[in-house]
Amino acid sequence: MTALTHGDAVPAGGEHVSAGHHEHPDVVGGRQRLGVILLILADVAFVLSLVFTYLYLRQLNTEGGWIPKDGGTESIGFGWVIALVMVAGWAAYRWGETAARAGQQSRLVLGSALAVLIAAVDLALQLYQMAVSTLRAADGAYASSFMALAGYHAFHVLLTLFIGVGVWNRARLGKYTGNHWQVRIVGYWWAWVAVSAVITAATLSFTTSPHVVP
Repeated sequence: MTALTHGDAVPAGGEHVSAGHHEHPDVVGGRQRLGVILLILADVAFVLSLVFTYLYLRQLNTEGGWIPKDGGTESIGFGWVIALVMVAGWAAYRWGETAARAGQQSRLVLGSALAVLIAAVDLALQLYQMAVSTLRAADGAYASSFMALAGYHAFHVLLTLFIGVGVWNRARLGKYTGNHWQVRIVGYWWAWVAVSAVITAATLSFTTSPHVVP
């Protein structure tokens, strides 16, 4: 007969079975934080590649193809409105996140709900800008680059909405009491999306090519 150790279980039939051990939440949290950081770094590289492409095509302006004759541009001001709305959403989430660390779970629920609502408004603004735009991807390098940057921001916000609703629901159910590493991880992503929105707005502010083709 073998002695049972802590964590072992004996079913009704008497056969010895070893029960599984759960990992410590800090271990799981550290692994997930690393995963999110690597995801953000990969996303940073992709966004910067879109920005580089935009600026490169603007500078090159091959055969006047940046903005062809009779071509137009999108409103710079509206692009900044979209970016600032996303920053406001991150600020709302951050407000709830810092309160949760102080034990104010109700403010996490409110902050995450407000952040999700603001993100939904931001997504609506971005989709509206793309829907009413007279630009088409084939209308020159500016038009195609604009659609790529705007479309990717819409994807960013859509993914953030999905994650944000999950955080809000878990906070509403009291799943984060005394354990906030998931909330912090989502905060990293939310902050990056806000920064990415500002980068996108700043990039789209440069519309006229310095290389004018005669």
